[in-house]
Amino acid sequence: MTRLNIQCACGQVTGEIIDAQRSQRCVCYCKDCQAFAEKLGYHTELRPGGGTEILQITPAQLRVYRGRDKLSCARLSEKGLYRWYTSCCHTPIANTISAAIPFIGIISSCYHIEGDNEEEIGPVRWYVQGQDARSSIPEKNVHPRFPLSLVIRTALRIGWARLLGHHRPNAFFDRQGQPRGVVYYPQDAMIAKPDKHPHPE
Repeated sequence: MTRLNIQCACGQVTGEIIDAQRSQRCVCYCKDCQAFAEKLGYHTELRPGGGTEILQITPAQLRVYRGRDKLSCARLSEKGLYRWYTSCCHTPIANTISAAIPFIGIISSCYHIEGDNEEEIGPVRWYVQGQDARSSIPEKNVHPRFPLSLVIRTALRIGWARLLGHHRPNAFFDRQGQPRGVVYYPQDAMIAKPDKHPHPE
């Protein structure tokens, strides 16, 4: 069982991903992912072309041990993804669809894959939404949208996870399906860019 630690920039939010070897590692270049990073002041840490690295897991794989009360959420549109970040230091944490769909996209700003973990989890296998890249991308296997193989694979994983009950426990939604954190919309001035990203002591 491969475990991968997660932590926000200031260290107030900590947790881990269990069975991380069962995740899907991808990079998304969509405009919304870029806008989310821009809003939180993390745009300078994106991959070349504006890519966000994401580790796709089920809710049952995520454990938040400290700082759950620091989790907040922004939606870039009324029906958009729930995009989670920390209120303490504005570290991007994850993207979710809803409580009913067992899918979490953990954002690489809160984890580091290296050494033994990289060997077990593997390299990035999918580069998607290349049509929205803001500059040239060094990788050659970038899909302009979402490849059909990835869509089918993800749908099967979600369906199987739901049957197995892997939509719970869920760090982001309660049993009534409501988000645990405060949800802000893009016009809400409470989501301000931090001046800097603090680091754990």
